[in-house]
Amino acid sequence: MRKELRRKYINRTIAYFVLIAASVIAIFPIYWLVSSALKSPKDIWSIPPSFLFPLDTSHFLTVVKERGLLKYFSNSLIVSSGSTFISLILGSLAAYVLTRYSIKGGRHIAFWMISLRMMPPIVVILPLYILFTRLGLVDTHIGLIFAHITLNLPFAVWMLMGFFKEIPKEIDEAALIDGCTTMGVLFRVVIPLLKGGLIATGIFCILWSWNDFIFAFSLTSVEAATLPVLISGFLGDYVWEWSSFYASGVIAAAPIMLLALFTQKYLVRGMTFGAVRG
Repeated sequence: MRKELRRKYINRTIAYFVLIAASVIAIFPIYWLVSSALKSPKDIWSIPPSFLFPLDTSHFLTVVKERGLLKYFSNSLIVSSGSTFISLILGSLAAYVLTRYSIKGGRHIAFWMISLRMMPPIVVILPLYILFTRLGLVDTHIGLIFAHITLNLPFAVWMLMGFFKEIPKEIDEAALIDGCTTMGVLFRVVIPLLKGGLIATGIFCILWSWNDFIFAFSLTSVEAATLPVLISGFLGDYVWEWSSFYASGVIAAAPIMLLALFTQKYLVRGMTFGAVRG
């Protein structure tokens, strides 16, 4: 009896130690980013690091007023929301067809689509740049949205297929018998049942699109450049603006962290809902 209690105590202690260590490893970079954004340039480079320091918020005003951060913020918002919305619409249609109808080679089509998500983004940069140059889409919101859709759409299709498989086909048949059209079944019956799955998929699409650097850096210059492009510009070959770098990093990370915080219920529900089957 004592050996069992001792074993449980040891296992619980190890589990708590691992959880605390993992939490510290995960939280420390966020703490370092926020604290460095609130430090003066002198305190940022102090050795050993100063954990008690006077707050300095002037860096935030600098990046907003002098570096035009709000413009880049709005570009990130437009591109991420636009690419996510279109990817969810087209992904829902494709996933519904692949899971509800017997299509010759349907499995190969699904694998081909997710394989597009596996390829490195740098592979399609040059073809997209040549195409967008001829179409006049370089440094435009529409062009960058289309570029993000090339990788967001395959992921959306693959993830939504798992959610669609969880909904019995009998629901579709019952709706069709009641006189509902095929599109009506999808948007009036099935889609409302996939609320958690759509939100979960949308969060991942927004997260990737918001953090994308390679597409934004290669396909934009001024008008449609996003926050990652602005942030990278603070670390140049000869001048490193660490204060502005940290301040803009906090502003860029805050919306995504808040989004994950307020939608975590739907995210967890959606992930568990679609992960039961492949």
